[in-house]
Amino acid sequence: HKAVDMARMRVCSQPGCPTLSTNRRCDEHASAYERRRGSRQARGYDAAHDRLRERWRPKVERGGVHCHAERCLMPARLILLGQAWDLGHTPDRTAWTGPEHERCNRSAGGRAAHGG
Repeated sequence: HKAVDMARMRVCSQPGCPTLSTNRRCDEHASAYERRRGSRQARGYDAAHDRLRERWRPKVERGGVHCHAERCLMPARLILLGQAWDLGHTPDRTAWTGPEHERCNRSAGGRAAHGG
């Protein structure tokens, strides 16, 4: 049994919840959040998405693919070997745009969800 790293503990991000966790949300609120989000298929990450990502994978893993994000947040637009990446999509989610740094993709989603 591993000792919990107290330095990594923080209060759940759900307003009013005092529970300490090493994650953003406590187990109860993390579970509720995931139910509200819906399945990955419901969010558009279906078999077609998986096939397209697999077609891009060898190119990204060889290096030389640039981030397709509208606003790249990394020092270099190039997706470096071993860097985490996602398959980006248009703001209206009607089409895939290509590989993006994980940070760029997830930051765009956060900005969109919060009106920014």
